[in-house]
Amino acid sequence: MSATNTIANKMCNLKPNLQIMIIYISILSYISRAQAEGISCFKCLMTLTRPEDTDLLCSHFDGSAKFQTFCPTSTLCMKRTVQYKSKTSVVTTVQRDCAPQKYTSHAYSDVDKQWHKKEEIIATAYDEGCFIGEHRGAPTGPPEYCFCSFHLCNSSPSQIEMFNKICGTILALLIVRLM
Repeated sequence: MSATNTIANKMCNLKPNLQIMIIYISILSYISRAQAEGISCFKCLMTLTRPEDTDLLCSHFDGSAKFQTFCPTSTLCMKRTVQYKSKTSVVTTVQRDCAPQKYTSHAYSDVDKQWHKKEEIIATAYDEGCFIGEHRGAPTGPPEYCFCSFHLCNSSPSQIEMFNKICGTILALLIVRLM
C-alpha cells in the first residue's frame, strides 16, 4: 500500500468537519508561506538607474503585477518607510523589496587548493513584523522596517493585518464548529 493510499484511508476515518479543517490549513500554509526556494514580493525603486525604469519608482507604486518580483534568495519580503523633511512639508516614501538574506563567504578547498564562493540564505536574519530602525539624527526620525513571510505581503500593512484576521477568524470558526 502506498503512502498516498494510507493518508487517504486515515482522512476517510476522520469526521467531515475535521477533514475540511485539515485540508484548509494544509492549503493555507502551502500558499501563504514562502518556500525554501524563494518568495514573491513587491519591488519598487527609490532612484532611477536606467531611464526605462521610470514606471517602477516607488512613487508610482500601485500594487500591480509590474511591481511583482521573485526573490530566490529570500524567505521574507521587506517594506521600509522613511520620512523626509523639506522646507514646507514632510514627505513619506515607502520602499518595497526582497529582504536581503543572502550571505556570501569564501571557503578554501584543500582538494583543489582554491578559494570558492559559498552562498547561503540566512532565514533567521529578521523577525516577522515591524520595528523602528536606528536613529541616525534625521529630523523626521528613524525609518520603519517591516518583514513578512507570505507571497506579496509587502503591499501594505492593512493587507498583512487583514490576512491574519481572516485566517484567525476562519480557524476559530472551524474549531467552534468541531466542538
